[in-house]
Amino acid sequence: MMNQGTWDQMRVVQYGCGKMGRVIMRYLTEKGARIVGAIDRDESLAGKDIGELMGTGRTGVQVRTDADTVLDNCAPDIAVLALQSYLTDMHKPILECVTRGINVITTAEELLFSWPTSPEMTANLDALCREHGCTVVGSGMQDPYWVHFPALMLGGAHRVSQVEGEVSYNVEDYGIALAKAHGVGLTKAEFERTIAQSFDVPSYVVNSNEALCQRMGWSVAQTRQQALPVIAQEDTECKTLGQTVKKGRVIGMSAKVTTITRQGVVVEIQCIGKVYAPGEGDLCDFTVRGEPDMRFSLQAPDTVAHTCAAIVNRIPDVLRAPAGYITVDQLPPARFQSYPMLLDMNEE
Repeated sequence: MMNQGTWDQMRVVQYGCGKMGRVIMRYLTEKGARIVGAIDRDESLAGKDIGELMGTGRTGVQVRTDADTVLDNCAPDIAVLALQSYLTDMHKPILECVTRGINVITTAEELLFSWPTSPEMTANLDALCREHGCTVVGSGMQDPYWVHFPALMLGGAHRVSQVEGEVSYNVEDYGIALAKAHGVGLTKAEFERTIAQSFDVPSYVVNSNEALCQRMGWSVAQTRQQALPVIAQEDTECKTLGQTVKKGRVIGMSAKVTTITRQGVVVEIQCIGKVYAPGEGDLCDFTVRGEPDMRFSLQAPDTVAHTCAAIVNRIPDVLRAPAGYITVDQLPPARFQSYPMLLDMNEE
């Protein structure tokens, strides 16, 4: 039984109120958290009630574009950042929270394990978190399904030589910038000349592979990545770009990441982002080669829903974690949070 006065409603700021942010806000509300502020850079959202965005009715909390004003006046326990993918883009909004001592959880894929891809910026972030007594964690679908579940599978293996995975998502779910970054609409030659040749930005899988290896206690010797075009087999409508991609042109990109460990295990994951044809869905398939062989397949995963649920379910772990930049391999597997998801006032 809970002691009276020991528990309190969790106070959350939502930073980024686009498609993902709206799902996260609904999930937070349905789990009993209190959204005390909402921030978005899009001027068209300014002044909108978050209930309108969630489709749940007015709440009295309006979206603001001035992050400083919101963060200075709502005293949140944590901020949920659903903005961009890489630390270079996320550094400013994260620091806006951290320098105020506000905990952060973010959907930014690189923040799952950013030490190898942005070491100096990550070290700076970690030091600032410790200085201000708060915690930053990156989570999302990769957390339970690309890191912790494969690690759980490996607990039933005697010998492992290779971990293979194939995951995919629909670029239509994530906006214009991502569709262009995946080369949608280009010819194969244009893709090879532009995206493939300049593919020095780490694929999201680089970070999740590193997190899985850390979880397993494997040291990484080498990581390779390759960008491959996904070619339309028929004319395919791309609603995000407002165009029909002709047969033979690019409808997305496959990023293949091979991580070789000093223990001899190879982790090779192919991450496909493309415009789906009717009837296609997301993939999340993992195979372990060894003794015995194993396979895990999440049937027709809803990547947006899984990502948003993982973020919300992770919040209590973030609030219990020590100050610093904490990677998901350092945390226990994410746990389903029942209603009401409250803040334990006894925890320091």
